[in-house]
Amino acid sequence: MKTYFLPPPCKWLALSFLFLLSACDMFEYHPYAGNLEFKDLTAQNVARIKALESQYNPENPLRFALTGDTQGFFAETEDMVKDMNSRDIAFVIHAGDLTNYAFTDEYERMHRVLAKLKAPYVTVIGNHDCLGDGDKLYKEMYGPLNHSFTFGPNKFILLNTNFLEFDASVPDVNWLEKELQTPQTIMNKFVISHIIPDNSEANPAQEQTYVNLMRKYNVRLSLHGHTHNYRASELYDDGIPYVTTAASLKRSYVLVTVTGDQATYEKIDF
Repeated sequence: MKTYFLPPPCKWLALSFLFLLSACDMFEYHPYAGNLEFKDLTAQNVARIKALESQYNPENPLRFALTGDTQGFFAETEDMVKDMNSRDIAFVIHAGDLTNYAFTDEYERMHRVLAKLKAPYVTVIGNHDCLGDGDKLYKEMYGPLNHSFTFGPNKFILLNTNFLEFDASVPDVNWLEKELQTPQTIMNKFVISHIIPDNSEANPAQEQTYVNLMRKYNVRLSLHGHTHNYRASELYDDGIPYVTTAASLKRSYVLVTVTGDQATYEKIDF
């Protein structure tokens, strides 16, 4: 029987290939892979918000900013952060699409920009944040896809509405209703989700349920992103404003002012 020997260059290539195969777990070879530098940011930022509560007097105005769809618009978001830092803002709410492709690097790079805010920020997941294994990255880096917090007599409910990226159980209207059942000490309820209920990418089977819950529990504002354009109207003629913030690329965001049981909003250009 003949014995065959690989020529030196071929032998080197074969050995190199075997080494790479055996060592592949040493590298972040997939853009959705973990190894996140930042974790549990929602819990950390909510803790910062709650720490401000002792200084809060409900008789004085509470101001918070609403932004969204910063997905890859790093320079514009940097400018937006500078503008927000020049104002008296208690915290910032991001209405989703932190990223464009849900890559690890995108998540971390955008956080480094938003971490320059003087005020803490909290987020809801957007449809672009769900691409690939993006929802897993989001949960590891930020936290639950549905979450809420209170600040004085105000409750903020952040809801995943990315129906096409998940399934018919989204949005979870049963969870939403439980969150809306608040004690009388809560004067204002704000529901934040990426996709507004009348959008073509929202779950059509849940639109009326969502709208009826807004009415039943006297939600003050329904706040959104996704379309990249500012829009504010009483969609269902029931006294509840549905406000959508523009993408940071459009160089604007929404400033909400809460005084007692009243909330006003304005588009801020920067």
